[in-house]
Amino acid sequence: MSGTEAIARGAHEAAAHADHSADHFDFVHLFHHLQDEVLVPLPSFRVGGATFDLSITKAVLMMWIAGVLSLFIFGGIARRLRRADVPLGTVTNLFEAIILFVRDDMVYEIMGKGSGRRFTPYFLTLFFFILFCNVLGLVPFMATATGNLAVTGGLAFLTFLLTQGAGVREQGLGTYLRSLVPPGMPIFLLPIMIPIEIVGHFIRPFALTIRLFANMTAGHVVILSLLGLIFLFQAVAVAIPAIAFALFINMLELFVAFLQAYIFVFLSILFVNAAIHPEH
Repeated sequence: MSGTEAIARGAHEAAAHADHSADHFDFVHLFHHLQDEVLVPLPSFRVGGATFDLSITKAVLMMWIAGVLSLFIFGGIARRLRRADVPLGTVTNLFEAIILFVRDDMVYEIMGKGSGRRFTPYFLTLFFFILFCNVLGLVPFMATATGNLAVTGGLAFLTFLLTQGAGVREQGLGTYLRSLVPPGMPIFLLPIMIPIEIVGHFIRPFALTIRLFANMTAGHVVILSLLGLIFLFQAVAVAIPAIAFALFINMLELFVAFLQAYIFVFLSILFVNAAIHPEH
């Protein structure tokens, strides 16, 4: 066999092996973890031109678990705080520190104690709900509810409703609408500024939606891509660094879970504060 034929045969075998590995990788289908799988199909119904599907999906289940965790953990903390003779414990002290941080260093710091007291329960609930959803996505065989656009969009929509409602309640409808345009604005600029301000109010929840969704999805994509290299190349030289980097990214994801809950709530506080205190 000539050298050229040997090279051609080796290239053919390598290509066949690559195709086989690629097929095997498709069969493994690691990115199935990112899909919102339907667990319990339920009938859908139509209202006008919209179709509503009430099926129970992974995202729905994870939100239920996050809600139950919130009730269980904070219900237990509340019972302990009522009984002064019971030691609080490490877990209670940890959550108490986080609660005080959100209340004092986020809500009160931005909105002031007088205005912030009314909104603290909402922001605390939002923070821990997002945090638990983020952390549950790091548990094997679980899913990240905040990696679903419908979930992040729903959370952003709640903040949007609170922002508009708080602004109207604080200032009155007429004053709130007038505050959309900065005082002293020349009349000839109003046809430009008014649409910009209105669009800006809708861009804020859109930004909240995409920011949380993208950041929580990106980490999983990187981890699954690294693990996919193992099935694609089937080589120890690739598997060892791929697993090492995947573990590092997984640890980084734990930090991102807290960070994204903080950013979402922090921006929500800013939006609500801007609605009730437009002069700021």
